[in-house]
Amino acid sequence: MDIRPVVRVPSAEFSPHAFIGDRPAVVTDCTADWPAVRHWDSRYLRRVAGPREIAVRETDGPPRNIFQRLGPGGRIRFEQYLDWVLEAAEDLKPVLRPGIDSGAVTEAVCDHRFEQSYYLDAKLAALSPELLRDAPVPDWFRSPLVDTNFWCGILGTSSGLHCDVTPNCNVQVIGQKSFLLFPPSQARLLYKLPKATHCRFDPNLPDYDTFPRARRAVGFRCTLRPGECLYIPVGWYHQVTVMSPWAVNVNFFWRRLLSQSVAHTELWPLLLRRSRAGRRQRTRARREAAR
Repeated sequence: MDIRPVVRVPSAEFSPHAFIGDRPAVVTDCTADWPAVRHWDSRYLRRVAGPREIAVRETDGPPRNIFQRLGPGGRIRFEQYLDWVLEAAEDLKPVLRPGIDSGAVTEAVCDHRFEQSYYLDAKLAALSPELLRDAPVPDWFRSPLVDTNFWCGILGTSSGLHCDVTPNCNVQVIGQKSFLLFPPSQARLLYKLPKATHCRFDPNLPDYDTFPRARRAVGFRCTLRPGECLYIPVGWYHQVTVMSPWAVNVNFFWRRLLSQSVAHTELWPLLLRRSRAGRRQRTRARREAAR
């Protein structure tokens, strides 16, 4: 695998329209003055959102590729989840050392032999209207915003390699995260699962005996720090790994432009299936409303 650095640009030089269909970019100062970046810590989050009931994702074992190994999870108060995060983060601090990469972090966290691990992604507005006000939307697109998500997890928590079918901006608020990214054209090299957005290949712990085509993949890497954000174009595969004792991110998803759909023929079958599923859901909703 050939891994190169993601380009880093100041907000004054960045426009997502210049990067559409091309490559991701780290915008170094777009959100540095956010109230979220200045104020969010465990005490602030507990005060603002502590009693809120949330749905927590669960997986057996360590927090690796958590979206590909989900258990039933459950609903608890946010402050209970935060207590688990802070306790686990303290236990994992010895893992960190200068220069450690996401693969070494994954291996070290796996060695801790978690029985279960947990992860939170929630709609920011549902978690707390005050937190939503702390995180204003970057003025990148005129198209409507689809979602604003809040992500919180411990060292080593990984999303697994996947793509999104809408353009998005991932903002680092607490801690650090590593991103490995690959263009849509490399889906075959990454062993994408049929009819899904996730891949079988794990670039943190590459197994070239099982996935030999992945040796030819060319990707990009960056680490986000508080106040920095990453623009991820439509269809780009990315694996996200927490690289600090714990981390919090805010993720914005915009509606996909028609030009972005047309640009990536690799995504057409998936987009067509989603379009059909959306039409079926709308038809069912209309029928139920008419009863």
